[in-house]
Amino acid sequence: MSCWENLSSLRARVARIERGVAAARDDGVLPLGVAEIDRALGEDGLRRGALHEVSGHAADGLAAVVAGRAARNGGTVLWCGAGRGRGGLYPPGLAMLGLDPARLLLVDCRNERELLAVAEEGLRQPGLAALLLEVSRLPNMTAARRLQLAAETGGVLGLLLCPGAAGRHDARSRGAMAPDSLPPSPAVSRWRASHAPAGPGGSFRWRLELLRCRGGGAGKWMVDWNEKTHCLDLVSPAGD
Repeated sequence: MSCWENLSSLRARVARIERGVAAARDDGVLPLGVAEIDRALGEDGLRRGALHEVSGHAADGLAAVVAGRAARNGGTVLWCGAGRGRGGLYPPGLAMLGLDPARLLLVDCRNERELLAVAEEGLRQPGLAALLLEVSRLPNMTAARRLQLAAETGGVLGLLLCPGAAGRHDARSRGAMAPDSLPPSPAVSRWRASHAPAGPGGSFRWRLELLRCRGGGAGKWMVDWNEKTHCLDLVSPAGD
């Protein structure tokens, strides 16, 4: 599952994906499967061809769920990181969250500059179901705009994951951050995902906060991951 990819080999590999099985998309929106959350997004789901920002220590879990839903009907998920060897990803755990490891292409970049270049290139490729970009700090506005424009070009759902970003926000306000206090970003939606005590039977449970959504609203929810149905189940609309 693990692999090293540079920019030129990535182009070739994505081209092979496009000649094979491309992502089958019903429309420009990916529903999360929880009516209350999808309504808050204003379009009944996450917009494809757009960048979505996820902070918080459960960012990778939420991202795996979203990517799994995006790839259900075909296509490959590109997960990009830098300098970690992607050792933190556990294939059986991803499968439990609905993301088939066979559909996953991992990219371990040498530095942030290469990481952003690979992500921008990937977002332009319509053969991808989703692209996950894991960063230690949020990119500047210029770089983030380039990612958003690339996602629009390729029609790919992009997830910008920055688990550490939650720490700065939580220091000011845990779970009640005002949208106006968020730093600027071109991301269409901005989330915070945090772990909660396990649900019935030890299921994954998360607090999800939609901090801002272009054309939508905001909200907080507590959700469980249902391993049998591979769906999110709403526990509490207030995330309490």
